[in-house]
Amino acid sequence: MGFVDMLNSRYEETYKVRGVNGLPADLHEFNITPDETAVFAVYETRPADLRVVGGPENGWIFDGVFQEVDIETNELLFQWRASEHFNLNDGYRGTEGNGNSEDAPWDFFHINSIDKDARGNFLISSRYMSCLTYIDGKTGGIIWRLGGTQNSFTDLSDGAATNISWQHHARFQEEDADADPESEDYPKRAITIFDNSSRGKGAPENRSRGLFVDIDEKELTASVRHEYWNPLQISSQSQGSVQVLDNGNVLVGYGFDAAWTEFSVDGEVLCNVHFGPSGGFGDGNIISYRVFKHQWVGRPTSSPDAAFAETYVAVSWNGATEVKSWVLEGAVDTRNGTNGKGFNDWKIQHPEHLDDFVFVSAVPKSGFETVVPVPSDMPYRTLRVVALGDEGKFLGVTASVEWKPEEFNKEILIVHGDEDDLMGESGIGDFWMFVLGFMSAAFVMLCAWLLKAHIRNGLLVQLFRKSPDKEAEYEEWMSLSSKELNVLDELSDLETGDQPESHLLKEEDKHGIP
Repeated sequence: MGFVDMLNSRYEETYKVRGVNGLPADLHEFNITPDETAVFAVYETRPADLRVVGGPENGWIFDGVFQEVDIETNELLFQWRASEHFNLNDGYRGTEGNGNSEDAPWDFFHINSIDKDARGNFLISSRYMSCLTYIDGKTGGIIWRLGGTQNSFTDLSDGAATNISWQHHARFQEEDADADPESEDYPKRAITIFDNSSRGKGAPENRSRGLFVDIDEKELTASVRHEYWNPLQISSQSQGSVQVLDNGNVLVGYGFDAAWTEFSVDGEVLCNVHFGPSGGFGDGNIISYRVFKHQWVGRPTSSPDAAFAETYVAVSWNGATEVKSWVLEGAVDTRNGTNGKGFNDWKIQHPEHLDDFVFVSAVPKSGFETVVPVPSDMPYRTLRVVALGDEGKFLGVTASVEWKPEEFNKEILIVHGDEDDLMGESGIGDFWMFVLGFMSAAFVMLCAWLLKAHIRNGLLVQLFRKSPDKEAEYEEWMSLSSKELNVLDELSDLETGDQPESHLLKEEDKHGIP
């Protein structure tokens, strides 16, 4: 059954909201109302007579349902279903081959947003009816429709306010819970909508827009206050959102196309972002159902993650929003011999030394993952990285590792935040040991086959014989030095944040390979 998890700032589940009456909550909408209840969409498969739209008498539909529940108790407070208030032929989309069986129901309504206002009524969006519907929160009756075949409003903007199609994310704006119902301005309201104007290939692919509409419920008129157009002329075939920010700016997310834009209230582009290549818009490979901008403080219960290499540590902390800088710390190895015991054994016997860490270097946080350089003359045997917030406030620390640069020259040791300290453990996992063993066995078998099959005709001799003029060139394999690998590291394009600052490393031979 579908459900919604609500998390606190530590990413711990505080509530689990479920559909009621055996119905699953659906992903298209989950909204917390002014009454601190939750409303969400439900798609219920039901039998229906589809003859009015050219389908079978014993057909099947996805009914558009929404429920309002108490978040604390999950008690059902209100339920509404589209099939009780809409005709099947009110929309613009036919059955398109669906509706003949329970396994392939016809989605005639497609509810994708629900909002509750200060009056206790609901505003819902139906993609396949291409309309918004205002619903009485007590009776479930339809008060009015904006757009669609049964539009209730006179459009004062030459059709631009009511010609929405395939839209998403309708929200009331400028709501006043204390407004006087008898006042002249009471019936005047504002709504924002993401107007897709597109279903994708095979349908008109019109340009999508963010839409700010004013309506007068007394006169039943609608007019465009503002339209928000992306400079790339995006046509988003599904999903999308419009959010009015506290400062009056408007944030538009483009759903099926990996982009969002922040506008001034009057439509000036302030920030235009796409998190996928624009050449891939319309392919659906990278999508975002909605985009929101809010203040958020995340304090995960996990510890930071780190990847240790020969000359740097790449560190990140998923979900932590307060990190301002990362500090590399080292601890002196005071063992003076362990009598044959490993460092883990020594660590257990001498816990008093685990906090003997001193400052090595620090860098500001730079994106999700930050590279912290390790000085080439590192004197410490044990390293860790500390996360600091404002004014140097301690936030968290990675697991500690035994510093073995000679091994890190060949491999990277990854330390996850939920692991214990990995002192002296190899960075080569069991999987790679298996691969190495398998390849070794395969090589031995290949040599045996060559020896058996080709030793008579001298092929084996030809295979391993050196050309006289190339003998010096192939005399032996040459391995890369640590300085060579350091230069290659600096030239790589791995997504590990900023490269080490040169003044934190030894300068000699840093930029050249001898």
